[in-house]
Amino acid sequence: MTDSDRLKNLGKKIDKSLEERRGASGPDSQEGSAAGLAFRAVSELLVGLLVCMALGWGADKYLGTAPWIMLAMMPLGLAAGVMNVMRLSRSQQAEDLLGGKGPMPPSVKDDDDED
Repeated sequence: MTDSDRLKNLGKKIDKSLEERRGASGPDSQEGSAAGLAFRAVSELLVGLLVCMALGWGADKYLGTAPWIMLAMMPLGLAAGVMNVMRLSRSQQAEDLLGGKGPMPPSVKDDDDED
């Protein structure tokens, strides 16, 4: 075998190895994705709450009714945050991370739970 043939074989082996590494997603990338998804969920919840509280605070300042409108807006902000988190859980990113797993099946009756 000549030197040029050896170099071509080495180049093919390197290319194959690089392609395998690019295609492989190890546990580190999945853990990073899970942490990113969790951080995004917490952020969505807090932003919904904080935006509604800020709007309530501004309305209280304008109308002189502090803190009643802000307190009334807090449940609305929490509900908006929860809706955003639910929307996030149905997103493609969550589906890819969870591997298409749906909700957990119902638990099996335990032997100690005899009627």
